[in-house]
Amino acid sequence: MELQSGRRLGRMTAPSKGAGRIFGLDLMRAFAVLLVLVGHGSAHHQPPEWFGGFWRAQGTLGVEVFYVLSGYLIGGILWRLAKKGQLHTLGGVWKFWCRRWARTLPLYVFFVLVYLRFDYLGVAKVEVAYPYAFFMQNFAWSPLPFFTHAWSLAVEEWFYFLFPLLCLLLLAAGFGARRGLLLACGVFVVLPLAMKMFLAMDIRDYRTFDDQLRMVVLARLDAIAFGVLVALLKAEWPPVFECLRRFGMWLVPALVIVMVYLAHGAPGLIGHYWAMVLFLPLVSVLLALVLPAVESIRTLGWRPLDSFVRYTSLVSYSLYLGHICMLTLTNAALDMAGVRVAGPWQTMAVYLAYAGAFYGFATLTYFYVEKPFLDLRPPEADAASGALQPPSAPFLR
Repeated sequence: MELQSGRRLGRMTAPSKGAGRIFGLDLMRAFAVLLVLVGHGSAHHQPPEWFGGFWRAQGTLGVEVFYVLSGYLIGGILWRLAKKGQLHTLGGVWKFWCRRWARTLPLYVFFVLVYLRFDYLGVAKVEVAYPYAFFMQNFAWSPLPFFTHAWSLAVEEWFYFLFPLLCLLLLAAGFGARRGLLLACGVFVVLPLAMKMFLAMDIRDYRTFDDQLRMVVLARLDAIAFGVLVALLKAEWPPVFECLRRFGMWLVPALVIVMVYLAHGAPGLIGHYWAMVLFLPLVSVLLALVLPAVESIRTLGWRPLDSFVRYTSLVSYSLYLGHICMLTLTNAALDMAGVRVAGPWQTMAVYLAYAGAFYGFATLTYFYVEKPFLDLRPPEADAASGALQPPSAPFLR
């Protein structure tokens, strides 16, 4: 890495763009999806304790990274639309929705059909997929037992739908772009916090914390709103954003502490009401404060590693949606072949097979399902913000 100050941790400067992408945001997205893939993969077989014990829980952090990054990218788009007067009418909001849906829905629908046959929980009946047509699988309740890792996509889709509507109402009421978006962010922070306060009263263990709070749409919209706030800082208060860009890396040790805390099973979280209510929002705030500094990273100092980061970011949506299917099929193939995975080294070999299946399938679905629909969309300012992928990658136990 290079830091604009010239110190050799990396030089941070204005975000570096290549082919319409921002490397720092690609790095953040790749880091998030890899946390999810490794977290899910290491839940299988017998990994070394140093590996499985640490990485198995890190998908939780990966989801929060995706949420904050998603809010940052969408916030920049919404701010520009509001400044241009394109968010003041229902027609303008409709155009925004159509672009979002063209980006996220085709691959989502494809995988709903795939998981009817190849879900981790087994073959499912068509009726079980009906709530998924409107992202109602975890709206105010625990996720349904099908295509479970789509829970975080439901959070994002509801944010994409509700947040612009609230902005439209506020702009129509006479609020300017800055005040309107700022007030909308306030609403989307306060109401999910109230929902968490309500849900936390009935949580008694980590499983119910996941199912009944962390994965519920109405309790998680605030994580994306924190990302929108960072986009507003960049647009309306550049000196504050610049301060975060210069000094945000000093908060990275706090993220490492969060990872260690998760690896140890989040001790003390359950049974402490305010800890359960505030833990996830505080992690989101921490990630939001680090984001400007990460955006400024323009290289990791080794070209093959940079290429890996960019490609992982490019196919991250396909990686996320398809990796559970590949886990299921790879494990089934091992069982059919009579292969018994015993010991850590055989397990690590299986993990390499997982990785090949993940990336091979993601490449196919990106180029033959996702990208054709992306190419149909008219050009917009998305690329200027680095928003080339919908950052949705949830965590399954």
